[in-house]
Formats: sequence, C-alpha cells, structure tokens
Amino acid sequence: MSREERRERILAAAARVFAASGYDAAGMREVATAAGISTPVLYDHFSSKAALYAGLLESEVDSLLAGWAELPPSGTAEGLLRARVAAIFAWMETNERGWRMIFAETPSDEAVAEVHRRGQARSTARLTEVFGQVPGLALTADLPRDRANEAIAEAAKSALNAIATWWWDNRDIPREQVVALTTDLLWRGLGNLIQEDT
Repeated sequence: MSREERRERILAAAARVFAASGYDAAGMREVATAAGISTPVLYDHFSSKAALYAGLLESEVDSLLAGWAELPPSGTAEGLLRARVAAIFAWMETNERGWRMIFAETPSDEAVAEVHRRGQARSTARLTEVFGQVPGLALTADLPRDRANEAIAEAAKSALNAIATWWWDNRDIPREQVVALTTDLLWRGLGNLIQEDT
C-alpha cells in the first residue's frame, strides 16, 4: 500500500470514528484500529487529532461549496436563492458526516475551531456573491452595495446554520419543507411572514 493509499484509508476510518463518536470523544487509537494500522503509523501521517479532523472538515466544506458552482443560472433572484438553499440541504441529506461536522458540532480544540471559522468565511463569501446578483435591493441603510451584500450574506448564513442545526434533531421533517421554510425566511424576510392581527 502506498503512502497516499494509506492516508486515504486513514481518512475514511477517521470519518467513520468522528461520525460515530464526535470530535471530543474520538481517540487516535480508535482511529488507528479502525484503519487497521498502529497508532505510531497514524501519527506518521497526522501529527494530532486536530490535524486529522481539520483535514476532514476542510474536505467537507470543499464538497459543500463545490455543488454551488455546478448550479445553472436562474432567471429570477428568488430562483437563484432557492436553488442554492435546495443544494445546501440536498447535500446535507446525502452527506450526514459533513452535516454533523459543519453544522451539528463545534469541537473545543482551537485549531479545529479555526478551520470552522475559515469554512464559515468561505460560505459568507459565496452567499455574498449570490446577493450581489440580486438587482436593485431597496435598502434603507446608506451602505455601499458590496458591504450590504456581505452583511445580508452573514445574516443569511446564520439563519441557514441555525435551521441546519435544528433539522439535525428534527429529521422527520422532509427536506422539501425545510427548503421552503428557509427560502421563506431568507427571501420574504421575517416581517413579511408575521401577520398583523386585524
């Protein structure tokens, strides 16, 4: 087995262990056993549990964001947003490991938390691009459009993160309904969803 093949085997085993136990409870010895190697061999490939987890997390963020690039253009701004929201939740439904790593837990290790922050920043940048494609936002805030796009993207990302975390514990709700709810919240805005008593 080549070094690269062994590394891939380690990553696959680590993914299973982290998915089953979570970051804080998983141990390097457990990963080594799952990979069929000794613990010293594991440390030869990854210097720490944080380095191993960070590599996995980075690849999951890459996978999530790569799906956006493959989406066709939309004729409307709402269609553009809905397609991105649908792609995010479809990815979660078929990639439980990545869903858990990105949305359902934040490890206490600072090195891993930094990888989380970088992934969140990349997500904000992608959402900023989406909002940049929406023409003529009727904003009352006197902000340059690029700064407004970034602020809206940050708020949208927070809502997406919150709903993704909620869905982790409420998986009886069909994905289509979660997409509809999220799009309602992001597109119409909370004020439009609240009906005044008459």
